[in-house]
Amino acid sequence: MDRGKGILNMVEAIAVLASEGTHAVLDLVGPLEKSDPVVEELTVLAKRRNIIDRVHYHGYKALGPELFNFYKRADMYVIASNNESFPRTIWEAMAHSLPVVATRVGSIPKFIEGAAKLVSPNNVGELVAAIRYVICDGRDRRDMIRKGREIASEMTLDKQVGKMLTTIEQWLSSHQGASGLSMASRNALQDARA
Repeated sequence: MDRGKGILNMVEAIAVLASEGTHAVLDLVGPLEKSDPVVEELTVLAKRRNIIDRVHYHGYKALGPELFNFYKRADMYVIASNNESFPRTIWEAMAHSLPVVATRVGSIPKFIEGAAKLVSPNNVGELVAAIRYVICDGRDRRDMIRKGREIASEMTLDKQVGKMLTTIEQWLSSHQGASGLSMASRNALQDARA
């Protein structure tokens, strides 16, 4: 839980939605970043914006049933990071049939364009509009969920290892000359595929 994840922007978005009469609750899950007092700040902000009953920090939850229960109870997954590479939590959310709202940072657009609602970082207005859109447009929400599940199903360890092995085989074949792979390389790749 650090401010780079856009947590304070998410609290502001919940405040705007609440002021419009939308019942929205922000459940935050993750370990505390000891050097970043953002959880205390979000509590102060939620009190000031009169939405303290709509913002809940649940602490760290281990990967597995405890964490997955939060995905199962949620209606959507929002990540409003200022910068990221690609957080695995997006695939976890998509695998749990959640529509995703995420910021257009790092490699997020490359992997989920068309399967999520993407917004600019640090733009509360866009974040609010995207959340509102996902809430209100049932057909597009269903399409996002379907596309997200398709993407998540391709990101399993087995499928990614298979792709890596194929890439390695192709590279080795092209760099081993006309004779192709050495016997040791073939055996190692066969063992890896098994």
